[in-house]
Amino acid sequence: DVEAVARWFDYAFALPGGFRFGIAGIIGLIPGIGDVVDAVVSVYIVVRAVQLGIPRVAIARMLVNIGIEGLAGSVPLLGDLFDVAFKANRRNYQILKTHLLQPRRQQASDWLFLIATIVLVLASIALPVIGLIEVIKHL
Repeated sequence: DVEAVARWFDYAFALPGGFRFGIAGIIGLIPGIGDVVDAVVSVYIVVRAVQLGIPRVAIARMLVNIGIEGLAGSVPLLGDLFDVAFKANRRNYQILKTHLLQPRRQQASDWLFLIATIVLVLASIALPVIGLIEVIKHL
């Protein structure tokens, strides 16, 4: 059932040339509602992963995927293109599948992804603050 959700929302339909998209790419065009519906459906995959006992680091990575898609998707039009390309549901299904094939084993890639995300978030907060401090010092 999780695979079906990921497929329908992220890659059920194909365009000539092999580009695949899902329902999320269509409903994402509805301002305000589309991204919320996509996020709620995405959380279903995470809930199933929790029920199946997937390691917390993998759950965190899945939530970050949803967050990335949600934040980027909130940008009008360009965000919708990002949603179609990023495919958080498919990524999360692959994480779930990997952990089901190797039960209770944490993946180094999960940790690396989370660490890189934390560094990027901290840098995106710190750099503007540092810049603002420098501007204030020179006033």
